[in-house]
Amino acid sequence: MKAILTCIAFAAMAGTALAQAEPPGDPLSVKPIASQVQTTKTDMIRSKIERMGYTDVVDLARDSTGIWHARAKKGTETVDVTVDKGGRIKPGL
Repeated sequence: MKAILTCIAFAAMAGTALAQAEPPGDPLSVKPIASQVQTTKTDMIRSKIERMGYTDVVDLARDSTGIWHARAKKGTETVDVTVDKGGRIKPGL
């Protein structure tokens, strides 16, 4: 009889402990909002071009093959710039 009561007590405690634990990936749980602002792909490409020393990036657009095209200044000269699918920046083309 004591064994049965002991088993029932352990089962009750285990059930309470499981009820308090939150399952991982619960879709209804509240998640904190990321502090960083989401940037668009266009903003990321523009930033990448500017980090390569170009300024005044305008007319940034992606063509049907996935290559980005823009006009930018390198020093005082305005040039056409492309960013290929691999993220490589090339003047001209």
